[in-house]
Amino acid sequence: MSDAFTVRVAEDPADREACFAVRKEVFVAEQGVPEDIEYDAHDADAVHLLAVAEDGTPLGTARLLHGAAAAAKNGGDLAAGSSTATPTGRSPCGSRRATKSSRAPSTSR
Repeated sequence: MSDAFTVRVAEDPADREACFAVRKEVFVAEQGVPEDIEYDAHDADAVHLLAVAEDGTPLGTARLLHGAAAAAKNGGDLAAGSSTATPTGRSPCGSRRATKSSRAPSTSR
């Protein structure tokens, strides 16, 4: 089995549904998070990323919030994200939620 995977912005409906399926598998089924609090109004405007194996199998997802949505969700930080991975995808992404921004310092050229 290859460890190769690709991460892409989930722009089409099928990719977004795959993101929500990964979140449901990990947070709702595995960790017992109530489904009604796993999904929220921020999902509509968030940037969703999807990690997929070479064969297209979803491995993990991340949800990135920015601006007012992020500040409202985490107490003032203008950028925030969360990520998770399926059991087979734990190596590339881990299974954790990030509540604060973990951005690298920006550099200009």
